[in-house]
Amino acid sequence: MKITCNSEKFAAKFNLAAAYVASRDVKTVLQDVKMVVKTDHVIFSATDNETSIRIVLRDVEIGSEGAVMIPSRLMKSILQTAKAENIDFELDGDILDIRVGTAFYEIPTPDANDFPEISLFTGEAYHEVLGADLLKNISRTTFATDMENNKYALSGVLFELADGSIDTVSTDGRRLTHQRGKAVSHGGHQTESGAIVPLKALNAVEKAIGEVGSETAIKIAVEGGKITFVTANDEIMITSRLVDGRFPAWRKIIPEKTDRVKADVPLNDFQLAVQQMKIMTTESQPGLLLNFKPGQLIISASGNGKSSKPVVIAYDQNEIQTKLDPNFLVDFLRCFSGVTNLSIYLKENSSVLFESQQDDDYAYILMPLA
Repeated sequence: MKITCNSEKFAAKFNLAAAYVASRDVKTVLQDVKMVVKTDHVIFSATDNETSIRIVLRDVEIGSEGAVMIPSRLMKSILQTAKAENIDFELDGDILDIRVGTAFYEIPTPDANDFPEISLFTGEAYHEVLGADLLKNISRTTFATDMENNKYALSGVLFELADGSIDTVSTDGRRLTHQRGKAVSHGGHQTESGAIVPLKALNAVEKAIGEVGSETAIKIAVEGGKITFVTANDEIMITSRLVDGRFPAWRKIIPEKTDRVKADVPLNDFQLAVQQMKIMTTESQPGLLLNFKPGQLIISASGNGKSSKPVVIAYDQNEIQTKLDPNFLVDFLRCFSGVTNLSIYLKENSSVLFESQQDDDYAYILMPLA
């Protein structure tokens, strides 16, 4: 095996794969990245037995084909100090020779045959979604998961794939967020009860889309307790085990709008007021009091003294107030780009429903503080 390739291009693909090696395992080979050299491209593979990734690198000068295990930590350190334009690899028995400019490294490597096979997805049943749309579904839901219990059903994002749509939902028991997107079903693919996808896999998908571009199409397939994401031209494939457990009946949690009062709030003014009032909260007094009056929303906080800020809103109902966690509001308000107004649906002593007036396929439900 012998190749020469651009250092920056190699580092981008290798480091993406190396992020998903096993941190520790009885099989040390899983702490390395497998590199397979074909006639006109290179394939990087890594897995921790939960999440697997397969990445193609093209524009490589191939001297000879073969396969080798590359120690991930050591290789990342070499790449961090690499100053040359190109990097050369040559396998001599079980020794990998690496040359970067005038620097030369000889690294012993384990047998590549000990690494589990990560085959390319060839199924005919899958959903297809634009990368930019999938990024929106992911970024608007991952922040509301229960990150303290990584094996629990609420630690992941629920994917529901139906004909023409993709729903992603997350909740930590105190808030719930739902994003609906467009998707095309091929081969009758759909999820009967949904698939709970771990955050690690979704983080890999976000990075993959960043690598190939948001205008590329992504295949999504759920089968046998696993979910697979494949970018266009099979450049990157990510496979992950699904999170065990039963996700809450989320549709029942989203409140009806008909028995609630509605306030239309300018997003930027609301976001600034939340950030300014959050400064005054403390651990013992963490909440923001939102007092809705005709034409005005007054946000106030107590803790490090007292503070309040008015926001002009479109509201003509009776006065109503609720106390909310400012951190949960900040998480939610980060999600928007190009949005000018929010609609807030309220009911006394009940959850609060937030929607964007420019994007009614997104909903955020927040439980009030006592």
